[in-house]
Amino acid sequence: MNIRWVLLAILLALPLLADDDSVTAPAVLSVSISGQIVDLHCYTSRGATGEEHAGCANACISRNVPAGFLADDGTLYLLLDEKSVSVKDKVAGKAGKPVKVTGKVIERSGLKALQLVSVE
Repeated sequence: MNIRWVLLAILLALPLLADDDSVTAPAVLSVSISGQIVDLHCYTSRGATGEEHAGCANACISRNVPAGFLADDGTLYLLLDEKSVSVKDKVAGKAGKPVKVTGKVIERSGLKALQLVSVE
């Protein structure tokens, strides 16, 4: 095999082997947002929010129903902890009330998530 063809093949393959963070890593943005904690089952299936649903939402989240954050602008985020654990302890008793969350927004394949740092 001609050495030129081997070199050409290597040069053509280099972009495929490069570590492209724009493809593998999601966009991350640190934010503070006002809104309310919701349980994703009741919110997505029935639109349940607010004080009148707070008891149910808090009970659902305590039973490991995924927690979400509904921002005042209507954007819904899946709530994630900074580590691979549930956020239920961080948001316990806070569903349905106005809160301000701080964390990192991550978006992948159309899903918006918030890696929760704090809830006030």
